[in-house]
Amino acid sequence: MAFATLPITEVDLHRKTVTINSLEYSYLEYGSSDNPPVILLHGIWSTGAVWHDIAMALAETYHVRSVDFRGRSQTDWSPEGDYSTEAYVSDVLGLYEALRLEKASVIGHSMGGGVAMALAAAYPALVESLVVIDSGPVMRAGSAIEFERQLASLSQDFPSMAAARAWQTHALPNISDDAVERRLDARLVERDGRVVWREDPRIRTSRDLIVRLSEDEMWERYLSVKTRTLFVLGGNSQLVTDEAEKRLTTGMTDATSVRIAKAGHNVFEDNHDDTMAAISTFLADR
Repeated sequence: MAFATLPITEVDLHRKTVTINSLEYSYLEYGSSDNPPVILLHGIWSTGAVWHDIAMALAETYHVRSVDFRGRSQTDWSPEGDYSTEAYVSDVLGLYEALRLEKASVIGHSMGGGVAMALAAAYPALVESLVVIDSGPVMRAGSAIEFERQLASLSQDFPSMAAARAWQTHALPNISDDAVERRLDARLVERDGRVVWREDPRIRTSRDLIVRLSEDEMWERYLSVKTRTLFVLGGNSQLVTDEAEKRLTTGMTDATSVRIAKAGHNVFEDNHDDTMAAISTFLADR
């Protein structure tokens, strides 16, 4: 779906497009092509723009691409409404092919972490190192209820960008004002006197149509990954419980974890400095 042209933002200066699986795919590019490649994968209610601060820091050493998954921001909506993990993995494979990447380090947050794990499980030769941010094979008890609450909130639109800004600030009180503005720029657009979501609404409605792996199958996928992996977890989150964290780091071939203080589920936006320190140390130690 096309939207009206918006003013160029700092994030948009990094924007590129490529055709993947017949979709015009948007991604943000940072750093020199002479540096090792890193791919950033965002969460379900997000876009590639949320990674801007992390990408700018990584760009000193790496060639970074931050993806807008299908149906979000500047990337085309899926004609079939396919927003499954398999579709996202296929798109990432298409990005590798389009950019002629033989191998890359992959960093994924939330849903993006699950996509990164699925990619590493099925195509281990493509993933140099793996960073999974506040994501695991199962959600802790109570997380599903919170997820449904967030889902319901995304059915609304807003009378103005100021109202949207107030909602976003309340929803994520610990992120910076710049991070709020990046989210608004990437995810919302003014249309017919209202401020509405750019996302394909079928991302919400198609969830019940997707066949999901069982809990045992999800654990089997995660524990099968042999790529060196760092789990970066929010100290205030517990979406990945301490028990699950221990099982991941002891059951996987090469996995470590760190919990970031003063951070919830949106770890790298809540506490950029400590998250960046953990990521950069891990990637450098390969």
